[in-house]
Amino acid sequence: MYNFMTEAHDGWHYLASLALVVAVGTFLVQWARGQAWSRLEQRVGTYAIIVVDIQLLLGLILWGTGWSLGIIGANAARTIEHPFTMLLAVVLLHVGWIWTKRSDESVRIRSGAVTFVVAGLLVLAGLGRIQGWF
Repeated sequence: MYNFMTEAHDGWHYLASLALVVAVGTFLVQWARGQAWSRLEQRVGTYAIIVVDIQLLLGLILWGTGWSLGIIGANAARTIEHPFTMLLAVVLLHVGWIWTKRSDESVRIRSGAVTFVVAGLLVLAGLGRIQGWF
């Protein structure tokens, strides 16, 4: 089961990364154009959060399975830094998304863009640590 979860988590991260890139791009382009909030932003944001939540769920299952098998523990990036960074990114994504949907029409696009950019940077930092980029 551990190998299956590792492969699922590794494969799904491409979809999660793509969803975040699409969301960031959509919100930044709409913000630069001065567009108002539309169903496009609502759908893109919701779908991106769903995909990232699935990735988090796969990661938490993998993390719990690894702990129970005694596999996790030797690498600090895998044991503490990566899960903490990703959990922080998802919490920020949810809080920012709620804040975005409750804000005025004039600042919704901007707050959505900021939310997805900051969460995307946290995900990039978490991926970078686990991949050994820095």
